[in-house]
Amino acid sequence: MPVFEQPMLKLLGSLSPTITWLNEKGSVDVSSVPENHLEAIKQLERIGVVHKRNNRSYELQRIRLKKLLGNLGIESLAAAVDAPPGFPSELN
Repeated sequence: MPVFEQPMLKLLGSLSPTITWLNEKGSVDVSSVPENHLEAIKQLERIGVVHKRNNRSYELQRIRLKKLLGNLGIESLAAAVDAPPGFPSELN
C-alpha cells in the first residue's frame, strides 16, 4: 500500500493546512484560533498531535507528529495535499 493511502496519513494530509499554520505560529491562544482551523484543531487534539496547555493555548506536538509520519516529515504533508498520483481528490 502506498504511504499516502494509509488512513492516518490521509487524515493528516487533509489537516495539513492547520498543522502548517500551527507549526509557523508555535503556541496559539485558544481564543485567537481562526474559525477555519477550529474543527481541525479539535481533530488533531483527539489524535494527540495538538495539546492544550493550561487550557489557554494550543501547541503542536512535534514528537507525536513525527511518530505518526514516520520518515516522511512535516513537509510531506503539503506535498500530499498537492495531489500525488492516486491521492483522493476530496482532500484537495
